[in-house]
Amino acid sequence: MSGRIFPLDRERVHREGIHHLVVRVLAFDPGGRYLVQRRSESKESCPGYYTDSASGHVSFSFGLLFDREGALKEESTRELEEEVGLSPVEGENGPLIRAFSEPARPPGSSETSHCYVAVVEGEPRPSDEVDPAGTGFVGRGRLVEMMEEEKFVPVARDFWLELLSEVGEENPCRAMFGR
Repeated sequence: MSGRIFPLDRERVHREGIHHLVVRVLAFDPGGRYLVQRRSESKESCPGYYTDSASGHVSFSFGLLFDREGALKEESTRELEEEVGLSPVEGENGPLIRAFSEPARPPGSSETSHCYVAVVEGEPRPSDEVDPAGTGFVGRGRLVEMMEEEKFVPVARDFWLELLSEVGEENPCRAMFGR
């Protein structure tokens, strides 16, 4: 996928290892099932690996300068819609999506990942970047099994493990949003 990661094009940013921001979303439904995505075999990095529910590069906006949290939340919502065709459920005070965890920058990486959690409903409608057969909702036990048996994007795996540890056996919707 081509595009711009302000102020440079995506290919140059990756080729030269220039630092940039990424958003990652860990989504779950009101019933407590987790939405896991399997990356398409055509992806340039980690093809066919399992990952978060949706993720992507952050495009520059002036909101990043004046309302970083709001801008990153918008980017997270956009990635959910683009990659899996779902939007955060509306709550009393707006969409049920919020920051989760500290940003992560794995050693040797030029990406800093900002992680969000979101409540979604409906059936995923994966984009071309996503393997539709390997993407969907799973229970907690299955997600744990998958992380032991399958290849996962390392930073996504770390965020999933952190979320599962924080939530424990509780429904993630209740644990993260009190619903």
